[in-house]
Amino acid sequence: MARKTCFGWALAIALLTSVSGSVMAQDQNTTAQTATTTSSTTSESTMKPGGATGKDLAISAAKSANHTILFRALRVSGLTEQAAGKGPYTVFAPTNEAFEKLPAGTVDELLKPAAKNRLVKLLAYHVVKGKFTAEQLQDGQKLKTVTGGTLTVSRQGDAVVITDGAGATANINQADIEATNGVIHSVDTVLMPTAAGK
Repeated sequence: MARKTCFGWALAIALLTSVSGSVMAQDQNTTAQTATTTSSTTSESTMKPGGATGKDLAISAAKSANHTILFRALRVSGLTEQAAGKGPYTVFAPTNEAFEKLPAGTVDELLKPAAKNRLVKLLAYHVVKGKFTAEQLQDGQKLKTVTGGTLTVSRQGDAVVITDGAGATANINQADIEATNGVIHSVDTVLMPTAAGK
């Protein structure tokens, strides 16, 4: 299939085009956004600033060796063909190391055909409607995923942490990777929905 990969997480945004028909994307995200567009920079935190790809999220997929597992998951889920969604969307993209932190065998199970629905829900749980730069992510802010789940932002200075529905936390280690139809933040942990799928 395509070249080896990628901002696979960029493709996660595109999956919204297929998921949004059956799952309600939450409009409150857009109203919660601030007007500022300044990029976040870091000093002592480990979060690195991103850059602009100048391409949509699908084409931007040809860059990162740190997200190959995510890209593989997107291919297995059958979502790569819908990777040019209009957006804007925000994707919290787990690195390879994030997937490797899951219990042994979890990734292999998720990549099996029988787990396709679960995999699609998991990937969509990392996608939020609207464009949120690192600067716009504020302490205590609640973000609605396209599956209807909730992610909570914690912030201390330039360090931004995302808490999932199960209470686990993910650090943003690279922020503000800009595509023409959204923004990607690389994270060090796979975000998990609650048992109800949200």
